[in-house]
Amino acid sequence: MSRKAIVPLLLAVSMAMGLVLGFGLSGGEESNRRPEWEKINQILQYVEQDYVDTISRAKLEDEAISYLLQRLDPHSFYIKEDKLGSINESLNGGFDGIGIQFNFQTDTVYVIKAIPGGPAEAAGLKAGDRLLKANGEVIAGVGKSNEDVMALLKGESGTEVSVTVLRNGAEMSFDVVRGTIALSSVDAAYMLNDTTIYLKLDRFAKNTFDEFNEAIAPFLTQNPTSIVLDLRGNGGGFLDAAVSIADEFLKADLVITYTEGKSRPRTEYMSTSTGSLENLDLSIIVDGYSASASEILAGAMQDHGRAVVYGKRSYGKGLVQEQNEWADGSATRLTVARYYTPVGRSIQRSYDGFSEDLDSLETEKRGGIVPDIEVDRDTAGITWLYAELVHRGWINEFVYEFRDAHLLEDELTFQGFEAEVSDSSILVGMREFLGAKAFAINESEWSRSQAKMSVRLRALLARSLFTDLEYYMITNRADPAVQRIIEAKKNRDV
Repeated sequence: MSRKAIVPLLLAVSMAMGLVLGFGLSGGEESNRRPEWEKINQILQYVEQDYVDTISRAKLEDEAISYLLQRLDPHSFYIKEDKLGSINESLNGGFDGIGIQFNFQTDTVYVIKAIPGGPAEAAGLKAGDRLLKANGEVIAGVGKSNEDVMALLKGESGTEVSVTVLRNGAEMSFDVVRGTIALSSVDAAYMLNDTTIYLKLDRFAKNTFDEFNEAIAPFLTQNPTSIVLDLRGNGGGFLDAAVSIADEFLKADLVITYTEGKSRPRTEYMSTSTGSLENLDLSIIVDGYSASASEILAGAMQDHGRAVVYGKRSYGKGLVQEQNEWADGSATRLTVARYYTPVGRSIQRSYDGFSEDLDSLETEKRGGIVPDIEVDRDTAGITWLYAELVHRGWINEFVYEFRDAHLLEDELTFQGFEAEVSDSSILVGMREFLGAKAFAINESEWSRSQAKMSVRLRALLARSLFTDLEYYMITNRADPAVQRIIEAKKNRDV
């Protein structure tokens, strides 16, 4: 049978998780003639004609379909035509726009990063710029949302938008020609030490397998003996991408995963003889936000004894969904099967008491991939003081101010940054920043939080000045899971 492309469902919840799904098209003429469907059609006509207020038939249909799918399970859902493109963007590996990442701080929109090689970077926008206007329309202000900002900045490739920013107290304008922005799945890839590659994978998109190979290729010439694949926060994506990466680590003719459902016969995904990383030791890190395709990859490596899995139990999302796109541009995603690990484990968590709270279900109902070695997050430094600074947005605000005041040299390298920005200097700066806001510092909590705070501040500064790579190079030095893997490797080599 032909294999359908399989991708995840990105739930509209606070955590961006993915389920696996397949694309297809279905006709509906036969079902429309069934009496029970005619009854629904008659009710919709009745409401449209006789309801006390004017109501749109199209709106009625959309809401009825949406409610129907939501009642089936937490992951089947309806996509209106105006939302389908944006929902698929991250999986398609790109979008049309100016190419920036931004966030809100109070009523101000800050550029977090101008995507390398994108139109915004080419035009001169930089991390730390405050967005003021787009084509003369005010971007910042109370009541503005992410959607409002994106509506002004995104547009067809080749069109132009004039962007006004505030930089170092002065307004500057840039004419940016929108383009197609490639979204990389690889956040970071570098040598943790002389023998170990670290790779942080954000999602499984159409181009992920190629990006994975391109990212590790430079390091394979250094004769590494192991690789750390960090899947924390990876909500899933295209199954084919996960299968292809798994294949690189496995010998031929091994089951990577299989899918099966009431109306979908068992379909197996097998390894081939093309694996180029079979001789590298593999460690995988997962957490409660690793889902779908991430769990397929981790589960396959675990079942075949090919990797040691570290971290926390993964989310538990193992449903296959089929996407049907309709003539009006809308789509439905319907659960049609489950996927299983090579030994037959179903990763899907129970629907009972389904919640966004990852700790809300009993262990036996959780599903997911259980790590071989459990490693807790480092919560020792998370005091009320630390949480309050994050909640108020002062961590990010300080980073932008410190950057503007001290670190705007065009020729600054990461090595220079490391030498210039010490733990002590950044913490002194943070205390001065809080003093200017008349914020009373609890010295006991400050003492407990300062190590964690300095790592976060330096990492965010590095990201604003350089890329995600430098961010992870800093955070991994204090990351419990990464350090546990390094220590385990040392002990094995003794």
